Amino acid sequence: MVDDEPTASRGLPLAQLAELQRAFESALAGADPESPVPSCGRWSVRELAEHLGSVHVWAAGKVLGERMERPGAAAARDGASEDCSLATRYRAEAELLRTTLSSVPPDQPCQTFTGLGPASFWQRRQIHETLIHLWDLSQALGSASPEVQPAVWEDCVAKVVEVLHPRQLRLGRAEDPQDSLLLVSEGSGRQWRVPAGSSAEPAAVLRACGAELALLLWGRLEETGLTVSGDARAAAGVLAGPLTP
Repeated sequence: MVDDEPTASRGLPLAQLAELQRAFESALAGADPESPVPSCGRWSVRELAEHLGSVHVWAAGKVLGERMERPGAAAARDGASEDCSLATRYRAEAELLRTTLSSVPPDQPCQTFTGLGPASFWQRRQIHETLIHLWDLSQALGSASPEVQPAVWEDCVAKVVEVLHPRQLRLGRAEDPQDSLLLVSEGSGRQWRVPAGSSAEPAAVLRACGAELALLLWGRLEETGLTVSGDARAAAGVLAGPLTP
C-alpha cells in the first residue's frame, strides 16, 4: 500500500472538516445562488456549492470503494424531490462524507491519487478542498473568511507540493519546471521545495504566511504581492504549473 500521509498530517481531525463545512453551509444560507465567484472563473455560487457537494460524495465513494449517489438523487429521478435550498443540499452531502469517514478506521485501505492508501488521505484532501472553496465563497460574498489554524493552511501547502503537483506531472497536465522554487512559511519556518525532491539550488525563495502560500499554489493569489528573493521570473514560471487539478 502506498502511504503518502505523514503522521503529522493525519492529525487533522474530522472536527476540522466539520467546522469548515458548517462555515461553508452558513455562508450559503444567505447567499444569492446566481452571484458570481470571481476566483472560480465563470462559476456562480450555485455552481461552486454543487461542485463541492459532489466532490464530497465522490470522495466518500472512494473511501468505501463504491459509487455513491448524491442525497436526494433517487427521489429526483422519481420526480418526488423537494425544492430545498443550496445550504440544505450541501449539508446533506457534507454529512454523508463525515459519516463515511467516521465509519472506517483512518488506515483502512482505499484508492487514492497515488494508488492504494489510507482512508485518512480523503479526510485530509477534503479538508483542503473545503478550505479553499470556503475562501472562494467568502471572497465572492465580500465577507471575511473564518479564522483557520496556520497549521491547516501549511498542510494544504504540503499536499500540493508533495501529492497534487507530482500527480499533475505524472498525468502530463503540467511540464517539469525548468527551475526550482523554495517556499518558506513566515509563521513556522517550514520549507517546501517545488518541484518536490529537487536537488537543484532554488532560483528563487518565496516567503509568506501559510494561508498566502496555499492560496498562491491554488491560483488564488499572485506572487507579485508576496516577498520573493532571487529570480522572480523563474518563480513565476514554476508557479505557472498548473500545480493543482
